[in-house]
Amino acid sequence: MDRPEPVHGVDLRLLPARDAHLPLTDLALRRGFGAFDFFRVEAGVPLFLDDHLARFDRSADLLGLAPRPSPERVRAHVLDLIRANGGGTFGIQTFLTGGDPLDGFTPGTPRLLALVVPPPTYPEHAYRDGVAVITHAYLRDLPQAKTTNYFTAVRLAGAMRDAGALEVVYHDRGRLLEASRCNLVVVDEAGRYRTADADVLRGVTRLNLERALADTETPLVSGEVTLEEAYAAREAFLTSTTKGVMPVVRIDDRPVGDGRPGPATAFAAERLDAHRAAWLAAHRADPETA
Repeated sequence: MDRPEPVHGVDLRLLPARDAHLPLTDLALRRGFGAFDFFRVEAGVPLFLDDHLARFDRSADLLGLAPRPSPERVRAHVLDLIRANGGGTFGIQTFLTGGDPLDGFTPGTPRLLALVVPPPTYPEHAYRDGVAVITHAYLRDLPQAKTTNYFTAVRLAGAMRDAGALEVVYHDRGRLLEASRCNLVVVDEAGRYRTADADVLRGVTRLNLERALADTETPLVSGEVTLEEAYAAREAFLTSTTKGVMPVVRIDDRPVGDGRPGPATAFAAERLDAHRAAWLAAHRADPETA
């Protein structure tokens, strides 16, 4: 049976997919200028919604996109959108565009878009056997913001495919940064979880992993991590809304540790899964509190 046509959000209005449009004059199309976020809806409950909306609003603020709806108004709209789509499990992409440029270049009044999309999935072997990543020297423009600018990652898609890699990890003058769509965590020889803090987007999954590990003997430590430390790591893994905790077993042409997912990665995945399950259980009775 065909899936019903999704309902999307355009400027706080609920519209069927066939009627949801973006004008060709919008700066998001003409200059690639806009803020972006993505979160999962699990059985009608938007996972870590307030964390995502706070990041979305910060990204818009860093881009200077105004006037814009408040996080509270966007939150109410998202909940309306979930109900209009019958609850269930799916993804929601939010965009705040540059609007119609006043002079072909300067942002105008932003447009808010909320698109309902199928949640990305990954094969079981990616978690069982781990994945490979490649590295690339690149510091994103305004790295603290999540924007629509994925030019470098898209350009490197062929290189990732040729290398059998799932992701590209950026570095700058010896500093490890972030992957194109997620954060990278390394486990050093002392068994510490370490991830880059400066010049990266602080992922919502990374934030919740930090919360999940806070009361353990091995908390997640944010700070400078070098590329050489990543090459020498005992274990490594990616964190994101779509990937959860995904083990990395090869960086460029170098195996990570013994080239297999390790116990520290498994422990982090278990803690995040438990944290996520507890959060969903606490909010399932009333998604309005998500």
